[in-house]
Amino acid sequence: MALPGVKAATTGADLRGQKYGPFRSRRDETGLARDKVRYIGDPVAALAAVDEETALEAIELIKIEYEELPAVFDAEEAMQEGAPLIHEEYERNICAYRNFNFGDVEEGFNSSFHVREDHFFSQGLSHAVLEPRAALAHSDSSGKLTLWTGTQSPYGVRQDLSLALGLPASKIRVIKPFVGGGFGGKGDLMPHEVAASLLAMKARQPVKISLTREEEISITRLRNPMSISVKTGVSKEGVILAQYVKCVANGGAYASTSVMLTYNSGLTCLIPYRISNFKYDGYMIYTNRAVSGAMRGHGANQPRFAVECQLDMIAEDIGMDPAELRLRNATQKGDTSINGLVFNSCELSRAIQEVTKVSGWEEKRGRKDINRGIGIACGGFVCGARGGSHTASACFIQVNEEGGVVLSTGSSDIGQGSETTLAQIVAEELGLSPSDVTVISGDTETTPIDPGTFSSRVTFYAGNAALQAAREVKRSLAEMAAKFMEATAEDIEFRDHKVFVKYAPDKTIAFKNLAQMAISFGQGRSIIGKGQWAPQNTQFPDKITRYGNVSGAYSFAAQVAEVEVDTETGEVKLIKVTIADDCGRVINILGAEGQAEGSVSMGQGHALLENILFGDRGQIMNPSFLEYKIPTALDMADVSFLEVGSPDPLGPYGAKEIGEGLIISTVPAIINAIYDAVGVRVTELPARPEKILEGLRKR
Repeated sequence: MALPGVKAATTGADLRGQKYGPFRSRRDETGLARDKVRYIGDPVAALAAVDEETALEAIELIKIEYEELPAVFDAEEAMQEGAPLIHEEYERNICAYRNFNFGDVEEGFNSSFHVREDHFFSQGLSHAVLEPRAALAHSDSSGKLTLWTGTQSPYGVRQDLSLALGLPASKIRVIKPFVGGGFGGKGDLMPHEVAASLLAMKARQPVKISLTREEEISITRLRNPMSISVKTGVSKEGVILAQYVKCVANGGAYASTSVMLTYNSGLTCLIPYRISNFKYDGYMIYTNRAVSGAMRGHGANQPRFAVECQLDMIAEDIGMDPAELRLRNATQKGDTSINGLVFNSCELSRAIQEVTKVSGWEEKRGRKDINRGIGIACGGFVCGARGGSHTASACFIQVNEEGGVVLSTGSSDIGQGSETTLAQIVAEELGLSPSDVTVISGDTETTPIDPGTFSSRVTFYAGNAALQAAREVKRSLAEMAAKFMEATAEDIEFRDHKVFVKYAPDKTIAFKNLAQMAISFGQGRSIIGKGQWAPQNTQFPDKITRYGNVSGAYSFAAQVAEVEVDTETGEVKLIKVTIADDCGRVINILGAEGQAEGSVSMGQGHALLENILFGDRGQIMNPSFLEYKIPTALDMADVSFLEVGSPDPLGPYGAKEIGEGLIISTVPAIINAIYDAVGVRVTELPARPEKILEGLRKR
């Protein structure tokens, strides 16, 4: 503080509030360490200065005394009796445990024609967002704190910031500006947001903290490294009779979304296929590594990789085509799974048939002479899982005097294009163009409460809320138009920026003129609509049995990947990915295609390139894009996107999710294609060249 230019400094001692975290039962973070640091990167102090150079000089003046404690970095070791405890209240470092047990699994195995058991491992990944996190905080003279931050959940950040600082939520405003990518990682309250807020309150001046790329990778969130064991029994015809899945995830130093991860890993195993007997054990383990949290397809990607690869292995064991095996087990419309998931719409069988036809599956499979291979995988995902707290989305719509429409939503566009989709929904209902609709989103002071952007919920939830609000506006305007045009409100139609009388097209008013007349008529009136929506067919899963329909709808997809393997170098080139996706009725085709291409790119990185490397003391060894390899445009495969869905009865205009459901089948499709090309089965990701060469050497 004595250094000229330093305006404020803070440590965990200044935090007067409670611990926080995304789930009430696992609140274990403080923002700045109070008692001990649990991983390399755990923040202990922060300061604000007039410029970056002064701040960096001041940081060097901070002296910290550490008492070194025993540490543990491997999840399996951390579970052993006597291992160092990262959080003393959690025995054997088990942060979260979820289990399913439906049907009679042992009887299913006993009656199976063929039973196979295999072990797989999926590595830790960075979200690799192009824009590292940044936060700007300002505390005014009244004590009101405003935080601008690139978040997926403004209301979630406000709630946890209220806990951390001991401030009422009404004294905190969180504003989401444009976000340079999130992919699940920008949902939690992060230490730099807490630090910026504390410093702004102390300095009484705005304080901005921007993370470096090294910090972005090292101290925010990762995809969980996970070991997966799968045991599956099938009949002679390839019907799955029993399955047991065990997942052990390395969660790092704090809980983050551990409760959801351990549940999702089991839940999503029961979406794409009919399984009559199923058992699951899922563990999330504390270690002294960097924190793992939500990432696109949260909890589903790792077990889907394991299950889909094992299905190919089983198909080979019993002499069956892998696509045919999947067809025989595919979930069907009208099914209810053994854990209570209700599938009111499902076109997975059609997806498998179309994707194999378009990709040339029968002609290309098994051609090892040219070192090219083709692989298939399927998956399914929720359209917004039912949460234990506030789960609905809400929207407000106001029509201005000149006919412009303003939509206010608490949901957050983080680059996935949800604001465009919501504008399209409102424009479609009111007979306007999307450009006539202004979307205001992600501000806890001016937009309705919303849980955030996660679990592929925005189009399904906020889309329905926007549709409700638009229909309320439409009713109000139709009543007014009926008076002017001597008709009934039921006979009024909205189309092409005009309002018509049904069966009398000569009776018409421009939308903007009707809006002006309605607002100016008599005493004048505001044209406002509101919508609040959550599916009514869902239940929070039973705490003991885990039975319950947790989502209003489910997406389904089948993917075929084609690869070429260089047997001299071990390099794998992804040539083409064909996707058949049941995402209901597509609202924005360019957006849907963009989601498909993004899923392929992320899945390609997961399968072939990306890997967080940890040192012997838990430090991340490759926290930059120089060492952490992600696919670029030069690596991108040709992507063919096929719409195979039918309108879902609950989705807005029949739409379902497409943000996360696609990525979970990309990885196993690629790995299965590698095996088809050169006969090397990769069970530990990523499929780096040295692993391919080692597999070829063993063959």
